Amino acid sequence: MISTVFLLQLLAFQLWYRTSPQVKQPVGYPAYAVKNPLGVRAVGVLLAAATAALLAAHWGWMTGLCAWLVGLMGVGSLVVALAPLRLLNAYAVALLFTLALALELLF
Repeated sequence: MISTVFLLQLLAFQLWYRTSPQVKQPVGYPAYAVKNPLGVRAVGVLLAAATAALLAAHWGWMTGLCAWLVGLMGVGSLVVALAPLRLLNAYAVALLFTLALALELLF
């Protein structure tokens, strides 16, 4: 469950990141994000709020919000560092999610 929550948090942060005018990747949903930034940011806010609520429900409100903040910092640094290099594509995210989910289910 935690891996899925952090995947949703990654998607929420990427949606906010893609609406920035400095991002130059106008293919697929990033092009839609640049054309309709308010709607995409609203979806990003809803996803971020959902991840905060899920973590707060799972671990309690204070621990959940602290985990959300730490996860947001981790996801943010990952997106900001790897997106300009175009290393953060769907295949890389799927590989990271599969690895994290396998580790979560094993331990």
